[in-house]
Amino acid sequence: MATGYTFVLRFLCFFNLIVWIAGSCILGVGLWLFISYNTYARILPSYQLLSADNLAIFIGSITFLIAFCGCCGSWFQNKTLLMLYLISIILVMVVEIITGVVCFVYQTKISQTLQNELLNGIQHRFSLNDTNGVHSTWDQIQSRFECCGVYNYTDWYNIDAWPNENRVPTSCCRSSLNETVEHSLENCGFEADKHTMNYWKHGCYQKIHYYLLSNIHGVGIVSILFAFIQFTALVSAFLIVFTMNYKKEKRKQKQKRSQKNRSAYNRIRTF
Repeated sequence: MATGYTFVLRFLCFFNLIVWIAGSCILGVGLWLFISYNTYARILPSYQLLSADNLAIFIGSITFLIAFCGCCGSWFQNKTLLMLYLISIILVMVVEIITGVVCFVYQTKISQTLQNELLNGIQHRFSLNDTNGVHSTWDQIQSRFECCGVYNYTDWYNIDAWPNENRVPTSCCRSSLNETVEHSLENCGFEADKHTMNYWKHGCYQKIHYYLLSNIHGVGIVSILFAFIQFTALVSAFLIVFTMNYKKEKRKQKQKRSQKNRSAYNRIRTF
């Protein structure tokens, strides 16, 4: 019993130490992504919880705290920390399994809502002064993926930022123009109908759709995988708590027997 108990204690402590380090790394990466690449959430506010930075910060923080409780609880054999660890693991496992299932089911419903949100962002949330970051975000996306608009460049016509004007952002213009025509990139977005050959031909919807689905698939797989890994820690923690209770009960029984023996001995001495 003692050898097995010691092994489980050391295993849980070592396991949670590794998970704690991993959680710290995930949290650090999430903060770096949030500071450096917080872009898609600006044009997709309904899906910002599925962005890689927010997910990494959430998963890293939860993993960091739970692993800390598990590591300290097993090292110091603290029943309170271990019970907190058990409850936290159970709750997180339930959330992760539900998240994994929802992510795989939800992907079939994402297309239409994604199209509507992207178009609404261009037509009503895009602004020339870029107060909400939508302008710069679309510029980054269109330049990176070499695309224009949601379906094509006409999505930019007559939007709230330039009503009754057929123009597009400069990021819709082919970057190769700068090598052939001096200053062509600066004004190619104006009078769009005259310069249609200068714009990226494909819309950005497919690129963004693929990115979002990749995130959803990743979240689903990671959630279910984490749930199975945490099940091992759950069993180990349960064994430790069970053994601690067993040892405590055994000590009580031993103390009771000792008290009975002393009482019997005292009665014999009295006679």
